[in-house]
Amino acid sequence: MNGSLTNVFENVSGNISFISPEVRLYRQVELALAVILCILSPITVISNALLLTAIYKDPLRCFRTPMTFFIVGLAISDLLVGLTVEPFFAIFYVVGFSNFNARPGAVYELIQRIGGIISTIAISVSFFVVLALSVCQYVAVTYPHKFKALVSKKRVLCSLAVSSVYITGFCMLQFTGIELNTFLLIDLVMHPTLFSIVLIVVQVLLYTSFNRHLKRKYTLRRAASVNQSLRRANSYKKRHNERQFTIMTFYLTAILLVSASLHNIALYIYLFKKPKNLVEKVNIHICLRVSDLALFIKVALDIFIYAWRLPSYRRALKCTLFGRQRVTRGSSTTLRKTSDAPTVMENGQKETGTENSTMLQPLVACT
Repeated sequence: MNGSLTNVFENVSGNISFISPEVRLYRQVELALAVILCILSPITVISNALLLTAIYKDPLRCFRTPMTFFIVGLAISDLLVGLTVEPFFAIFYVVGFSNFNARPGAVYELIQRIGGIISTIAISVSFFVVLALSVCQYVAVTYPHKFKALVSKKRVLCSLAVSSVYITGFCMLQFTGIELNTFLLIDLVMHPTLFSIVLIVVQVLLYTSFNRHLKRKYTLRRAASVNQSLRRANSYKKRHNERQFTIMTFYLTAILLVSASLHNIALYIYLFKKPKNLVEKVNIHICLRVSDLALFIKVALDIFIYAWRLPSYRRALKCTLFGRQRVTRGSSTTLRKTSDAPTVMENGQKETGTENSTMLQPLVACT
């Protein structure tokens, strides 16, 4: 969102008595955006705070997987945007509307600059998290027996830490004397644009592998004997949750690509098109503001996509909010032993456990 740091009134040195229709429209758009941000900010903060609380308490013991740390990283970045960036931008827009034809002032421009830096870091981290989720899901679907060896808690935490440090360090380059537009162009090409291309490629591979997995599962189910119906029934919920987690990744990627693409296009236009008059200049800056809003909406929707596609989170949140008794280690062990215990068939034979009958087991621990 650093593209929004420039001001449409950068050449204005003071108040102007005449208010042009273009300037009036621009300020009205900013006021409308401020109202929307005042609505999105508490929604983003409360929803992500609830998600982090449910994961921390973990009453159903279903968040103890390496993939959970990616969700935590995404929630923290979204929470940071809701706590700081959205209020900062709303203040800047309201002050600009109140001054109308003058620059908001150095203090408020600094507030917007800080908000732009934080948003750049948070959105870049979101890109990395969604990309990492997609890659891990591809590994889980395509190479399920290698998933635990390749994706561990330590590796996930290290990747999150390294990406956060790198992105923060990169953003600090703009304070080294480099021209702002040059920095914006480098950042735009290296991060949103490149990440979007790689993310699209990974999603195509994941979609192909996921469809192949579903077809293979369907073929195996049709070829299975009638005596295995009980085992298939017991593993249905687990398979359903696995599919929902993958579908959630598709949705997170789709909304990220749509919102980022709008912002990328607006920023490319701003960097390469020289406005011929005030009307074009105002229109470009309005596009930047609206594209910023698309990213803010994406931040607010992340948690709802997660809650919509994963019933385990909704159950854990209910337990957290209404104080239901926490699942103890002994009870979870008992359930695990019961599900892995041999099953007696009608012909007197024993059926072994189903630990290898489903894929993506590390991703969803609770059913």
